[in-house]
Amino acid sequence: MSKTTLNINWQSPLGYTPFNYACFEGRVSVVQFLLTQPTVDVNKPVNNGSTPFYIACEKGHKEVISLLLADIRIDVNKPENDQCTPLWMASQFGHLPVVQLILASGREVDTQTKSIAGTASWNNKTAAEYARIQGTRAKMTGESEDVHLRKKQNAP
Repeated sequence: MSKTTLNINWQSPLGYTPFNYACFEGRVSVVQFLLTQPTVDVNKPVNNGSTPFYIACEKGHKEVISLLLADIRIDVNKPENDQCTPLWMASQFGHLPVVQLILASGREVDTQTKSIAGTASWNNKTAAEYARIQGTRAKMTGESEDVHLRKKQNAP
């Protein structure tokens, strides 16, 4: 009987590996398992340059991000091809708990890189501050952050 080997770093045509998919979907147990595999490329980007950490930040998967931040192999500052960093992306999508988690992680986080995709005057620091302010406003009004952001997005 022949033995079949599994390519744990296999990539789809768009560049997604099983680890990228797990981070994209917020599959905590799968991410946790794959982090224990020594051959997993934890920083392998998809075709647009998004790393698994970046993807989890964009999607707002706080539990996955906690796991990734605890792993020293994870590059928390690698931008995608348009130079948006994970912190910037989490800020832009209003994922305040994620921004707070990244900033409180003790990791050296780039707060200065400007994004060419976003408003030129916004850097990671101002984006993180914007997310903090939005969260504070939501708390002052007694609304959850999600409700506040939805109202803000639907406002004329």
